Amino acid sequence: MPVPDLLTKIQSLVAAVADFCRALFEKATQAGLLTKAREGARLLGEKLLERIPGERQRLVLLCAGGGLALLLLLFAGVSLLTGGGSAKAVPQAGINPPVRAVIPPDEVFLPEEPDFVPGVILELERRSSWTASDAAPWWQDPLKNGEEQWREQVEMVVDNLLERVP
Repeated sequence: MPVPDLLTKIQSLVAAVADFCRALFEKATQAGLLTKAREGARLLGEKLLERIPGERQRLVLLCAGGGLALLLLLFAGVSLLTGGGSAKAVPQAGINPPVRAVIPPDEVFLPEEPDFVPGVILELERRSSWTASDAAPWWQDPLKNGEEQWREQVEMVVDNLLERVP
């Protein structure tokens, strides 16, 4: 089935459902059925909620709402299939099919990254001795700012470990 025919059918289906719902709503409003139905539904809901245990109320209400929605969809589908919908949309002869636009690949795919990453050194020669300047980036003098902050951190970690021991 060509896409334009499918779109036309979908549009006519949506229009028919909208017309049907609009006409049904207008007739119900004119007859005063909406206010009567609202009051009856409220009373019925109160009576039913009194009989359903508290822990099951939500499940029952969700099932009832889903059933009602399914019933409405079924009713609309049956009315459309039996010819209760509006006039069918007639495709016009002068309409050209849509033009297919080709998207260039450079707009869809990201360009390759430039090769700016330096090579990886798999092994370094092992140092036989370290100088103070070699170790400076990784060394922190624990007594520089006082001993108390380190003692508190160590005690906190030990306490946490001992609390988890069974």
